[in-house]
Amino acid sequence: MELSNDAILKKVLRYCAYQDRCTQEVRTKLSTFDMPDSEKAKIVKLLVDEGYLDDERYASTFVRSKIHLKKWGVNKIRMALKMKGISDEIIANALSEIDPEIYREELIKVLKTKKINETDPFKRKAKLAQYAMQKGYEPGLVWDTLNSITNKL
Repeated sequence: MELSNDAILKKVLRYCAYQDRCTQEVRTKLSTFDMPDSEKAKIVKLLVDEGYLDDERYASTFVRSKIHLKKWGVNKIRMALKMKGISDEIIANALSEIDPEIYREELIKVLKTKKINETDPFKRKAKLAQYAMQKGYEPGLVWDTLNSITNKL
């Protein structure tokens, strides 16, 4: 069954209204429909013009949610946004909104809540650092934070 352009537009509007989407996600969704590329481009332009699609808003929301909910670090967030086709300039702007104090507090929570069964304090510290870096936190910040809170762990 082939859908009309209006039906496709309604589906994509619903897709964008459900949660923030980036341009690449919408283009991927549109690629599942059998329609000319010129029509797909018109739909994307309409969504941008009407405010349904805004990569800057998407990147800001993505950064906030990943830091507070998933406890991701800047490196992992940057790579995830690049994979979604967000420009480096937009990524830099979104990451600049991060409050360094809150970011460090999130890192401390990550380090304190991770359970590691290791009796050797040096191995324990190394495993904690490795875990935090896998979550995307910068190595320098991880080691500084670990050194400052080691006696509290």
